[in-house]
Amino acid sequence: MKKIMLKSICALAVVSMAVLVACSQNIFNFYKSESAKWQPNFDADGYWNTEQFKVKINDDNSYAIYAKNSVYGAYLAGRVAHLRQDFDQAAEYYKIVIEKDPDNVKVNRSIYVILASLGQIDQAAVYAQKEIDNQESESVAPLILAVKNFVNEDYAVARKNVDLIKEKVHKILINPLFDAWSFAGENNEKAAIASIDKITNDAGLASLKLFHKAMIYDYLNNKTKADETYETLVKKHPQDITFRYLEIITDFYVRNGDKEKAHKIFSHYHDNSMLALLLKSIDSKINANDINSPAIINTPQKGLAEALFNIGTLFRMSSGGTEFAQIYTAAATYLNPDYDISKIALANILEELGLLNEANRYYMQINKESGSYFIAKIKLIENYNTLKDYVSAEKTLRKLLKEHPDNTQLLNDLGDIMVNQNKFNDAIKIYLHAINSMKENRTDNWPIFYSLAVAYDKNKQPEKAEEYLQKALELSQRNPNILNYLGYSWLNNNKNTDEAVHMIVEAYNQYPYEGHIIDSLGWAYFRLGNYKKAIEYLERASDINPGNAVISDHLGDAYWF
Repeated sequence: MKKIMLKSICALAVVSMAVLVACSQNIFNFYKSESAKWQPNFDADGYWNTEQFKVKINDDNSYAIYAKNSVYGAYLAGRVAHLRQDFDQAAEYYKIVIEKDPDNVKVNRSIYVILASLGQIDQAAVYAQKEIDNQESESVAPLILAVKNFVNEDYAVARKNVDLIKEKVHKILINPLFDAWSFAGENNEKAAIASIDKITNDAGLASLKLFHKAMIYDYLNNKTKADETYETLVKKHPQDITFRYLEIITDFYVRNGDKEKAHKIFSHYHDNSMLALLLKSIDSKINANDINSPAIINTPQKGLAEALFNIGTLFRMSSGGTEFAQIYTAAATYLNPDYDISKIALANILEELGLLNEANRYYMQINKESGSYFIAKIKLIENYNTLKDYVSAEKTLRKLLKEHPDNTQLLNDLGDIMVNQNKFNDAIKIYLHAINSMKENRTDNWPIFYSLAVAYDKNKQPEKAEEYLQKALELSQRNPNILNYLGYSWLNNNKNTDEAVHMIVEAYNQYPYEGHIIDSLGWAYFRLGNYKKAIEYLERASDINPGNAVISDHLGDAYWF
């Protein structure tokens, strides 16, 4: 299935968004610009002291402030939290500043931007309104208020707030979508469709306009026009049909008693293996749902959520637009708490920012009935591993394995978690279970044999390790990492020395920029007595991986000799 890329939207809006992005840098990077030249210095007791305040960061990342000036102390504590990307804590300290210094525009702006980016629109609206009242607003404050108005069904007020945003990209795309769904909320079909037509006539936006028109017709119970519009969308823009489009379109036909047509549309996209689980969920819904099933988009709020998600996707594709993408996607999730695709997208953005715990909050909200459930659990496990929270990773993975007991990839991942906890016997049993669950030893299964070999090696069972390394080498068609591992192992054990050196050279010729492979080549030269050549490669390996203790040890030995 081809994903909608909106390339022409980006080309069209690049100049307009440059203004917005520049604004976002001022808002979101309020303190980031100083981070390179300014870092807090903590004393041995964990305190950061200045003449005006003292802050202690505890082991659990909580903060304690001791200050001569509590406002200044809270401000600096907020800045520390902001630099550490602890946004919840930063917002709390900035609130203290605003209580004492209500006219501080920059801190007030930081509060509502942080809160909005975390999806806390209700709280963000309080501070956004303060900025509007002071007539100091930019694009984010009116957006937050308009979203809040929408939830309260104050559609006319929402339009008024959105109209405060004057940037070109809003006028040609965002504001018309907002207005269209607000008019739909007032049952004004004519005005809603007219608003969609105000979106700039660009080829890249044609499918987006048709999609929202069709959803509005469907919501307003104009089934004939909805059917015509969906048909046009599918026939003229098949390459733009995303998973979400397909989900909503097939839902429309099922509710209107035409499952045959729903299956016909779905059949064009069912063979994409990468989206197999998601697509399977659509097929299940087509079979299970009937004319009495509620529509996916059954409120104007959910319709606007689709629009904001589309806009967030646009910003995410633009250079420097991640912060705005986060706010629009978070707003979409706020408008439609059941919008799992939006939650997944928001979690992805948070991951890119390094906020893995925050991302996990959204992954954990995906329920079992969702087509995104399996993907969300896999991402959750990956994040736990990155955070070295192996206990949570193992617990989550074992629950998932109860639903998919012979899933080779899940078993392999569980084995890796056991290795990370130095539970090598457990890892070996799990890897063997994974191998026994395979229907055949295909070439793409080599990583499991490799993982099993490594587990045997770490468990001090070299013969078994070599057996499975050879099998992995055969299946992978001489993967350089396996060549390097086996060659290095033989070299260190004075076994098959000539073949070991040839393997390492072969690995290096395939991956000449990998630090661990360069280290093996340097070590091979060391073992052959060519210390000058060994130092040349070991220094390169050390430059690539300066914190690797093994490489440093090898280089030290080479220098010594």
